[in-house]
Amino acid sequence: MSTWKLALVSALFLTALWLLSPSRSEQAPELGVIEISYMGGGPISGELGDAVREFEEQSRQAHARDPSKPIYRVVSGQSASRGQTEDPTRFLVGLAGGMPPDVIRFDRYAVTEWAARGAFADLTEFLKRDSELRAEDFYDSCWNEVVYQGGVYGIPEKVDNRALFYNKDLLARAGYAAPPQTWEELEEMAVKLTERDEQGRIRRIGFAPNFGNSWLYLYGWMNGAQYVSADGRTITFNEPRVVEALTWMTKIYDALGGAAQVKAFESSFQGGDLDPFLQGKIVMKIDGYWQITDTIAQFGRNVNWAVARPPIPARMLEQGSQVCTWVSGWCHAIPSTAKNKEAAWEFIKFLSGRRANEIINESRRLTMESQGRVFVPTQNANKKINEWLFEKYVAGNPRMDPRVAEAVRLFNDLLEGQPYRPVTPVGQLLWNQHISATDNALFHKLTPKEALDRATEIVQRDLDKALSPPRGREVSWDFFFVLYVLILVAAAVVVYYWDTSERFRRLFGARFVKKGGDVEGLQSSYFRSQWKGGWLCASPWIIGFIVFTGGPILFSIVISFCQFDILNPARFTGWENYRWMFTKDALFWKSLWNTLYMVIGIPLGMALSLGIALLLNLKVRGIAVWRTFFYLPSIVPAVASSILWIWIFNPSAGLLNHALASIGITGPNWLQDETTSKPALILMGLWGAG
Repeated sequence: MSTWKLALVSALFLTALWLLSPSRSEQAPELGVIEISYMGGGPISGELGDAVREFEEQSRQAHARDPSKPIYRVVSGQSASRGQTEDPTRFLVGLAGGMPPDVIRFDRYAVTEWAARGAFADLTEFLKRDSELRAEDFYDSCWNEVVYQGGVYGIPEKVDNRALFYNKDLLARAGYAAPPQTWEELEEMAVKLTERDEQGRIRRIGFAPNFGNSWLYLYGWMNGAQYVSADGRTITFNEPRVVEALTWMTKIYDALGGAAQVKAFESSFQGGDLDPFLQGKIVMKIDGYWQITDTIAQFGRNVNWAVARPPIPARMLEQGSQVCTWVSGWCHAIPSTAKNKEAAWEFIKFLSGRRANEIINESRRLTMESQGRVFVPTQNANKKINEWLFEKYVAGNPRMDPRVAEAVRLFNDLLEGQPYRPVTPVGQLLWNQHISATDNALFHKLTPKEALDRATEIVQRDLDKALSPPRGREVSWDFFFVLYVLILVAAAVVVYYWDTSERFRRLFGARFVKKGGDVEGLQSSYFRSQWKGGWLCASPWIIGFIVFTGGPILFSIVISFCQFDILNPARFTGWENYRWMFTKDALFWKSLWNTLYMVIGIPLGMALSLGIALLLNLKVRGIAVWRTFFYLPSIVPAVASSILWIWIFNPSAGLLNHALASIGITGPNWLQDETTSKPALILMGLWGAG
């Protein structure tokens, strides 16, 4: 094909792609209408949809009275992040690209973390201007969680806290008339209330410190600990009181037979009416308010349960400490680069007010009662609204179970004066490392002190970077694009001469090129046309690689030498990231070990698939049955298959461990043990071979 024909075909191809490319189908807003983009837990529907329609209707009525006031239309996007706060990339990319939502629903502690990086707007001026929302109307633990360095970066919405759930009948059967008040009593009861079957396997647990929603955070606070210094510059996660709390947790697990055995027992737990607490498999647990609304109020009528203040150390109780729970929840915030901040503020004011909460809760009540379920309102960060919800839907409901009303009142009483997760630029990392440190101690990979020291070092490093950003040179992305183009040109020149110049091949590839022989593409016009045709056929993949793969690969290489958080310019830091990775990052070596398993598992699966395929062609007796087994994994739905394997690998009642026990072998914990989880996954993969 001649050059001009190739150019013409390419131009036509690119034109067709441009014409066929998808475009965002949206209508321009009507005159006087302002669209508010809302990013929360997903599409606007249900009770939230009812509240949004009321907000829009109020704006239309206000516009009718005063045409200078805008009409608001709320449009929804996807959830702000995967896992709500663990991975907010979706939100951050929109923010960095200049297309953030106008209002976002986010976990409170995560809002201040990203506010420190400039992701959220300070709402202080809005609060000074409007009197509808005041700090004193909210619980201190909720309001203070959205305050960072004097600025207010969100308006608290829902709130939840934790309390001790216990089974009164099981306590009475063991001779206890009341729930524990101190750690010492709780430790004794945890062991005494635990029961085992004739084979020594756990059949009921008295109390497991990390089951429910308690975490090391809570036990550290109970013991008087703090995780960040008063000035916010030092991580104090490894202070003696936290070490003592983690040691106490580990001691209880050891007394129950070890964390591995307890976790294996927990792996059989289910939800709903099969909740382990309702089934009597757990006697006591520290869990969140949502357990009342979602589980106990719905399915706990026949269980003699109650709720109490969580126990604290006897020493702290004698000192008069009131810290026994922790508070968390959500808020509404405005991204720093939002285009409609005034409209966003109006929407937040509405969602935080009495009218919106009336609509949302009444709509939810009607829906749940139409389904035969019990409606218990969620807790609200606004004290007046929270008390109103209790009086109307709990205390004022003659059909409400008195135990539920008593429990809700206790949870509400525990909202005042309780701690909340640290307000720090590294809040998410601190949370993640607190989980890792807990696991390392409970499973005796490290001592509690060693586990906390390691976690503290990791978090302190990132906090230092956040408070004192590296002073390296800012990366010039013009240089990046020039470098990428030069690499592409150099690669194209090398490939061209490699294919068309025998001398070039001899010069740079003498070891790999046999002497003599023709070089395709040089001998005739036919071969040259074939050579061009081959590259033309490969061009879609080549273009895709250049745009979608090659560029990101080079970007990853460059950014690995930088400090970069999406919102701020990348700065060159040299080999610092690699030094940390090779000397301090334990996950790097674990990732290599995981990769090794994949290197083993994938070829093994391919070899087995090939072997099975060859066996299918053999004309031997029983081949029909063999073919049935071969196609069985394809016929069984993926959901059913996953449930089947979970049952097979269940450490307590699984088929595999039962078979091993029949020949005198104690089965491992399989998916609950890091040493056997990967072989188990490979075994599951082999099931679908072929």
